[in-house]
Amino acid sequence: MDFVNIVPKPIRCSINTPDKYANIENIEKQIDKKFDTSGSYDMFLYADKTVIAAADERGFFYAQQSLRQLKAVYGDQIPCFSISDAPRYQHRGVMLDSVRHMQSIEEIKKFIEAAALFKFNVFHWHLSDDQGFRFESEVFPELTKESSVRPSSDFGKVHDSTPYGGYYTKAQIKEIINFCHERFMTVIPEFDLPGHMSAVLHAKPELSCKRESVAIKTTAGIFPDILCAGKEEVFDFLFKLFDEVCEVFPDEYIHIGGDEAPKKYWKTCPHCQKRKAELGFTDEEQLQGYMTTRIAEYLATKGRKVICWNETLASDILPEGLIIQNWMDKKKKCPSFANNGGKLIYSDYYHYYTDYPYTMTPVSKTYNADPVIAGQRKKENTIGVEAPIWTEHVRDFDRLCYMTWPRFAAVSETGWSKAENKNYKDFKKRITALLPLLEEICIKAAAPQDWDPNPVSRLFGTASFFTGTVNKEMIVNFFKGNNN
Repeated sequence: MDFVNIVPKPIRCSINTPDKYANIENIEKQIDKKFDTSGSYDMFLYADKTVIAAADERGFFYAQQSLRQLKAVYGDQIPCFSISDAPRYQHRGVMLDSVRHMQSIEEIKKFIEAAALFKFNVFHWHLSDDQGFRFESEVFPELTKESSVRPSSDFGKVHDSTPYGGYYTKAQIKEIINFCHERFMTVIPEFDLPGHMSAVLHAKPELSCKRESVAIKTTAGIFPDILCAGKEEVFDFLFKLFDEVCEVFPDEYIHIGGDEAPKKYWKTCPHCQKRKAELGFTDEEQLQGYMTTRIAEYLATKGRKVICWNETLASDILPEGLIIQNWMDKKKKCPSFANNGGKLIYSDYYHYYTDYPYTMTPVSKTYNADPVIAGQRKKENTIGVEAPIWTEHVRDFDRLCYMTWPRFAAVSETGWSKAENKNYKDFKKRITALLPLLEEICIKAAAPQDWDPNPVSRLFGTASFFTGTVNKEMIVNFFKGNNN
């Protein structure tokens, strides 16, 4: 398959007619129910026409993305060959943090267009965190007015005293949703709770344990003010907010976070302790499990399912159908969860977090990550992969593109292609040839010489990034991780 410059790599390719070029202007579509609806297709490129066989429009769309790549690389001299193709995983996602730094609607569309070109099918949109609330709420207008603007920004080595804020209107959000659906991408909004809620608690301090004013955060970090688990008014608020969210976001899944939620105030809060005693719980982690379950059960009445980060597993109280996004499983809960039937999305911090420099996470490291850890969890319970871009240190769209591409392309190949078909040297050749196509979408990827720094550069580059940017615990966690 060396003659085929397609990313992600197809299952099989074979030459049809040597020494002739394909006609991709005359396309014949054939509905064939032998294919499933995941996007699988066969494509036959002949000198007089191109035939695409698939079960539905999704399969035709993915075939056309392959044609788009071929056209960009070969122009009018595309070889005549046949492709059989199908995705490896059902969930192939990219996550965009629009809280720490926002992107314009046009920039988000470019982000999505590039992801769709490489056959991603999920857009995970992070819209609420300690540093801002980016969803226009008509039910709680104080969130839109007060929670959307922080007084300054202090991320890493950069201080900006200018107030920073904004939000996406419902009309803008629906525009993005429609743009995704046209490209067969579902949209998963994330409203992180019970932690990472400083911006919400700034406008609604009564939802915290202390009922005191909470500042919108201007730095990265993990903060002790979280939603109270004992007050019924917290659940009333969440149910009303999610009613509004579900009216805007029509797809099946809602991400409710669950990560980095310190229980410091829960341990002394009379409301939390009363709830804990009434439920017969022995620790505060169980309170988070209770909260997660109540929200999941409520969302189920709206026809929605929930996704949470892996810290949610600490309680051992889990709602039915919960999907876990595994980013850093310090307590090694994910293997047991999966081996008992749970569904996992692989988003490993050490391999898939694209906001860290290439010296820390080279493209080869991202590409060679294996979502299925032999002997630790069942293969069939890993339902997909997802690459996040957090934006504490990513202040503009060009920087965002540099950090994500080609690492997103590396994740796309893992999410789509058969494991046995993967080869980094071959991938590097193919994605390099496609960089001009990304440029056409206004995606300025990292230059090939930046992708895989040598060991000395990795050491000094990573140390330089860490200095004044992250704390000691993060450094220790990084070097304890898988440093391939």
